Amino acid sequence: MGAGAFPPEQRGRWPRRGYKCPGLTPASPPALPVLRWFLRFLDSLASPMACPLEQALAVMVATFHKYSGKEGDKYKLSKTELKELLTKELPSFSGQTSEASLQQLMSHLDCNSDSEVDFQEYVTFLACMAMICNDFFQDYPDKMPRRK
Repeated sequence: MGAGAFPPEQRGRWPRRGYKCPGLTPASPPALPVLRWFLRFLDSLASPMACPLEQALAVMVATFHKYSGKEGDKYKLSKTELKELLTKELPSFSGQTSEASLQQLMSHLDCNSDSEVDFQEYVTFLACMAMICNDFFQDYPDKMPRRK
């Protein structure tokens, strides 16, 4: 598959730890073409020719893994790791974040109550942030960032 988003030893592994796609396994024959397409798609994310939305997906995944696993499970964010991610990657959001509000955010994100944020919980947070931004830009269309 050439150079891509995942090192050669990780390409083709299914399922990736912690990620669940109901009904999609290599054992189900209709899933094999979907899995092949999905793995090619993941490899294309690292391509310099990737479209902006593909690049955004790659950045969201890479950002999670940049901070996860510094302490404890390498596939989850501890409270400290989440705080570091928010501080460095979402500074305008985290600049107003107190310890109490960080704890509240952590408890809202941590759906399985394991005191860590897994990838699915992180993506849910990003989706909520995207919806909040969308609502804001619907109310204030003149504030919408434009490409130059």
